[in-house]
Amino acid sequence: MADTISVWNVLLIIFAVIGVIAVLAVVGMSAMHYSLMGGMRFC
Repeated sequence: MADTISVWNVLLIIFAVIGVIAVLAVVGMSAMHYSLMGGMRFC
């Protein structure tokens, strides 16, 4: 039981870190697009 619990904790931490990095990347890219393009939506 201890092994499975530790494995699930590691998986949850990894998914949480990936989610935070993804959110920060999206926010950073949108902020860069707004600052570079003067608020216009170009990709």
